[in-house]
Amino acid sequence: MASILVMTSPARGHLYPLVETLLELRAHGHAVYVSTLSSEVATLADLGIDGCPLPTELDEAELADAHTTGVITGLMAVGDQLFARCQAEYEHFSRLIAEREPDLLLCDLTTPGAQMAAERSGLPWAVWSPTYLPAFSTDGPPPLIGLPVKRGMVGRARDFCLGHTARRALDLFALRRGNEFRTRFGLAPIDHVDEQFVRAPLVLNFLGAPIEKQRRDWPASVKLVGPSTWAPPSRPDPRIAAIDRPVALVTCSTEMQNDGMLAQVTLDALEHTGFHTVVTTGAMMPEILRKAAHSTVMQFGPHDQILDNAAVVVTHGGMGITMKALARGIPMVIAPFGRDQHDTAQRVVTSGAGVRVDPRALDAAGMHAAIMTALGQRGRARAAATSMDAKNSGVRAAEHVEELLRDRGEDRAVA
Repeated sequence: MASILVMTSPARGHLYPLVETLLELRAHGHAVYVSTLSSEVATLADLGIDGCPLPTELDEAELADAHTTGVITGLMAVGDQLFARCQAEYEHFSRLIAEREPDLLLCDLTTPGAQMAAERSGLPWAVWSPTYLPAFSTDGPPPLIGLPVKRGMVGRARDFCLGHTARRALDLFALRRGNEFRTRFGLAPIDHVDEQFVRAPLVLNFLGAPIEKQRRDWPASVKLVGPSTWAPPSRPDPRIAAIDRPVALVTCSTEMQNDGMLAQVTLDALEHTGFHTVVTTGAMMPEILRKAAHSTVMQFGPHDQILDNAAVVVTHGGMGITMKALARGIPMVIAPFGRDQHDTAQRVVTSGAGVRVDPRALDAAGMHAAIMTALGQRGRARAAATSMDAKNSGVRAAEHVEELLRDRGEDRAVA
């Protein structure tokens, strides 16, 4: 059996989708060790997975896009933060590799420094992503800017042109800086930024229908394994159990994004309706909100319990809550603020499972209208749920990891 070393970014939304895979690997007898958020080390220990916290400078790092405006400026701010972490990631993961002497390495897509340490080690390694791969493709719209899918010759022409344009723009922004790190760490430069994301012998993408497809021009190492809806075990909350009205769940990001206005607008929109509004504020303190009648506001809550009785979900478009709502066939109102959320909102709309609204133009009346529209799409949301396979992603991902281990073991034996 193998020893597997894992490093995540400081984001629950990147750790949680991988947990089912780690549990599956552990059940197969592999030893798994994870460096992740300090707040999550105990959660993993309760599941029988050993680990250690990220260094303080990584553990406390936040994406720097909370106060940006516009898709491009937000993505540039995120890119700047990823580069700022790169040296510390490389040093931390390299140190763990030397100390633990693993057989295989698993790196978060958003830890480029850890990926470079893995590549430098010469060990078998893999990358996982809980969201859209920022990898070159002309088989569909480029990621992260929220474009709808277009069919036919017009769509193919658009995607061909935009794919090449997006790649050139990414190279202008980040190629030189990325190659400076690679040279510093003793690695050969790359020709395009997106090559960093698919350099690993195995790339696990925790997405699938109805919001993503396998791109024909991706390398064979990219495997879409389907979404994971895992969350830490939690006790039922009596406040939720006592609700006797239809529930509207409102979620804000667990990484600071300045999206509190989404919650406040929804509280105001539904105050005099038959709904009970449940808000989880994530990275913000609940006290920032003005509560309304028939509402429950908490920083974190048992989403699975709430969703069991939810009629609608209002969200910023975080991948975790979106996948959970999609899997249950619950219609959504999505107000994307940045990151991958514009793509998520557009693809949910395309699937028929929800409504997209502009957070810059939100008011109570508009939110109420959007919620009513979403509620009218319950049938389409249930139909979208039937195309998902959110139950076996961990099994599929673990099978790919074990295949990589077998292949590398055979290569060493031949050598």
